[in-house]
Amino acid sequence: MMSNLSHWLEWRPWRVIMGLAVAFVVFSIAAEALAQALSKHWLAGVLAYLATAAFLLYALLTIVALCRVRAGAPAELGIAIAFLMGMMLCRPPLLAIIAFMLKVSDEAAGPLKWLAQVPGLWTIGTICLILMAGFLGRLVGRVIREANLLLVVTVVAAGIDLWGVYWGPVGQITSTEKGRAIAEQLSAAIPGVSAATRAGLPVLTAIGIGDFLFVAMFFAVLRRLRLNQRATFWAVFAIMTVAPAFFLLGDRLPIAENLPGLPFIGAGTIIANWKHFKFSRQEKHTLLIGAAIIILLICAILLIKRLIA
Repeated sequence: MMSNLSHWLEWRPWRVIMGLAVAFVVFSIAAEALAQALSKHWLAGVLAYLATAAFLLYALLTIVALCRVRAGAPAELGIAIAFLMGMMLCRPPLLAIIAFMLKVSDEAAGPLKWLAQVPGLWTIGTICLILMAGFLGRLVGRVIREANLLLVVTVVAAGIDLWGVYWGPVGQITSTEKGRAIAEQLSAAIPGVSAATRAGLPVLTAIGIGDFLFVAMFFAVLRRLRLNQRATFWAVFAIMTVAPAFFLLGDRLPIAENLPGLPFIGAGTIIANWKHFKFSRQEKHTLLIGAAIIILLICAILLIKRLIA
């Protein structure tokens, strides 16, 4: 079975992408229906965790497949733009925000209200968002031409993501109701977690567009440089399914509503490909010190949040 999947990923990536998209639509309908029917607290939590794992598996497999699509840089850009337009059409609130910024009349923007009522539109928008971010990540990854540079970019990106979530633009935007509404339009909601949120359980509800972009960038580079793609896949999947457990700590370890994903994604990538990074002993020590600083920074942020809360 795994050999058949590998064959289809390599030679029929678009068919794999389409098959996964259909499976994701079915999964979304079933997960949401089950979430609406659940009433028990613990069952809602179990469903949310399983739904999150299934969603991550879908997203990672889709990204692996799109990284195997044979396309040059101009085609990658064109495909990304096409899926961006698809995502915008499937996110009427996002179109409404753009229409407001462009000062489009209410009469001209009227069809948006009808469009918002189309069933399944959000799910299709999520598929377009992942594919758009994925092909854009492939394009960005073309600047990385050696394994050592991938490691440096991973560490730097993780640090920037931490800053952005806790102190930077992401944290500031999501601190307001309007900002959270905009961020929601640029994120992929996880199906099946509504029962857990109604029950007051702290669970991961959505993943931002930037996480999909960087995952695709990493896998595109891993493929081009012939690094360990399979181990990276399972390492990233394992770490990302454990990461939401931070929410369960609740008041004992307060964190931002937006859990930064890149430190976890980057950790999985580095762990799976450590032997491919050829640094001198001094350079490795420097990188380890940098990683330690990032870990200490996370701990300091969480401690400060605990003291302020």
